[in-house]
Order: sequence, then structure tokens, then C-alpha cells
Amino acid sequence: MSNGQANFSAETLQALREPVLDNARGLPASVYTSQSFFDLEQASLFPKTWMGIAFDTDVPKCGDAIPLTVQGLPLILVRDNEGIVRVLHNVCRHRATLVLDEPCEALTNFKCPYHGWTYDLQGGLIATPFWDGTPGSKSIPVDPCKNSLVPVRCHVWNHVVFVNLEGAAPDLLNYLEPMDRELSHLDIDCLEVGHRQTWDFAANWKLVMENWEVYHHVWVHEGVFDKMSDEVDLGSGDPYTDMIADGNTMMLRANDRRPPIPKPVEGSSGFLPSIPRKWEPDGHTSAANAVLPNTTVTIGAMAYAPALYIPIAPGVTQARMAWYFAPGVIGENCFESAVNGVLDRWLGPARKLADRRGIRPQDHRCMELQQAARSSPIADDVKFSTTWEQNVRYFQHWVVDQIG
Repeated sequence: MSNGQANFSAETLQALREPVLDNARGLPASVYTSQSFFDLEQASLFPKTWMGIAFDTDVPKCGDAIPLTVQGLPLILVRDNEGIVRVLHNVCRHRATLVLDEPCEALTNFKCPYHGWTYDLQGGLIATPFWDGTPGSKSIPVDPCKNSLVPVRCHVWNHVVFVNLEGAAPDLLNYLEPMDRELSHLDIDCLEVGHRQTWDFAANWKLVMENWEVYHHVWVHEGVFDKMSDEVDLGSGDPYTDMIADGNTMMLRANDRRPPIPKPVEGSSGFLPSIPRKWEPDGHTSAANAVLPNTTVTIGAMAYAPALYIPIAPGVTQARMAWYFAPGVIGENCFESAVNGVLDRWLGPARKLADRRGIRPQDHRCMELQQAARSSPIADDVKFSTTWEQNVRYFQHWVVDQIG
């Protein structure tokens, strides 16, 4: 990878790479607020990575399709007639018109609303009516090999639809191999979606990935994580969570020091069937995970909660979130209260960004406060804790290497 010299000052890189983490300094405020740096990320970072953009359950049936905008590009997410999830550029090959402008179900093809050019659900051009003045356009045929909807390289992993816009990244399973290995004991594919939530919040996307630590828990998540003694051995100062970073992934994994956490028992009001396992892993596995640049994957005993963070502007990020449960949970009256309990914990009872009783609204509000503070030059002096914040610096290194 590049050493980042082209886009970061030598002083910035030296401060970031200080061997003693407590003495290191983070990236300057401008990388969160500058339109020019945001544009640089759009051009040099996101296209060459694997970005999470949607969920396969957004198009649950063959013929379902939705329009999306990613990196300013109009795209189509579709489940074709063979059940394969695809991503296509949403641009007609005739006069560059959006082919799909609203979510649709049970489609058999895409038809451009301008001149009727028609494409199958794989994106192949199948009709150009009256191109040469005749219904079948046979005298001057348009070559489908050169004029079909342009596909986007995509891959579905654990219900998340990833795209590689540039098309040259390593295979997705290699790109996120540490995470795939970490979660391989879980049967996530069988899970059923129970809730979807999307909102925009006023913070830079990088602040989400820099939240991959537990130091903030007791201050940000009032009513959820209320005791520091749940996070760290107060005698030794050793956290109960290991901060792990490997390749394009970051993880938070409980260690052997953590006291056991009681789980709801079957028949109690908070009980839900666990995520099915293919086998029992040796030791602890991670609960909170990130696939860089923009995907988070949270695993609980009873729910799987991926979230995708789409950069909209230097100070605006869209959160696309989903919650999945074991087969048979959704729609069963006996589990409704427990499902709502999970969602209340994560989103607050109002299921809104403004409801500060949920983990995600609490996190996103704190990120908005961080973003507002970065209008000050004082924000150029950001520090890291050796005890808690190894992942934060790792992510900033990763950004430097990708951008450089």
C-alpha cells in the first residue's frame, strides 16, 4: 500500500505513527469537514474497496427491484428470475435516462420510460422498438453485447450486498476473510429480516468506524451500559474486550476476563431463539465487527444487526440498518414482545434518530457532536488511549493507506 505521503503532511503521518499510542495524534479535522478531502475519498478510496450498499432482503422475490444512489451513481438492485441478486448501473444505453425510478415488484424486464428500450433482469438488451422505424428494428439492429445495462461487480455476504465499483478488488471472501472466519460457525443465511431502518445524521462516515471501541459505553449509552465495572477490571485496568484489527476488518471480542452475562431463559419475556450454529466455536467470538470502509456487523445471541453507512457529504452520512432473527421468530405473537425489546434497545421505543434511548441514536448523536467540534482548530489535536483505542488508530492508518 501507499505510505500516504501524497495527501498527508510528513508531520501528520509522524504523529499518527508514533510508536507509543498514548503519544500519537489523530488525523486533522479537515479530513472530516473538507469537501476536497471528501471528493478525494469518493474518487480514490470507495471505488476500489468493497462497499456495503443494501441487503438481499430489500429484494426478497424474483422480479423485485429498487433504485439506489451510491457514490453519486444511480444503481439498480434486482433479484433476477433465477433468484440471483444483481446490481446494475441505472442508465439506459440509448440517451442516458434512469431506467427504474421507484421500487417495483414482480418485474419481468426493465423498460426505459423515454424511448422504450427494454432490458431483461440480468441487464441484457432485448428490445429497441422503432429504432429504425420498424417495430422489430431488424434492418438496423442494436448490438446487445455493446448496449446492455452495465453490471456492477457485487457479492452477497450474510445478507449484505457489497459492490466493488472499480471492479479490481480481491474477491470479497478474501477481502473480509478474517471476518468470514470469525462468523463461520453461525448460520446467518437462514435468518429472517425483522426490521429495517434508514436515517441520515450530521456526521462524517469515518466517525462511525472510529467508534469501534468500548471506552465510550458508559457515557454515551446511558440506560444500556451503565457501569464501568462491566467493561474493565477496576483493579488491574484490563478491559474485558479485546480490540482486534486484521486486514480490512475490525472486531470487538469478549475475553476470558469478562464475567458471565445472564441470558434470558426460555419462557421468559425477553427470550428469543438463538442464531443457529453450524458448530460450537472454541472460545469467545466477536460481537461487534466492521468491514472497512462502511459496513458494521453486530452479533448478539438472539439477533444479527448489520448496518451500512453511506457517505452523502463531508458532514452527512446515511445509516441503512437491518435486524435479523432466527427462523420462525417474526410473525409469532409469543416472540413479539422480545423482538420489540431488542429493537427498543437498539433504536429506542420511537425508532427515530431523535430518540436518545437507543444505542444507535445515542452513537449517532455523539458523532454529530464530534463533527460539530471539528469546525475548531483545537480538533487537530486528537489523542488515543493505549488501553482502549488501538482500533481507532488502525482505521486512520487504513484510510491513509487507501487514500495515499
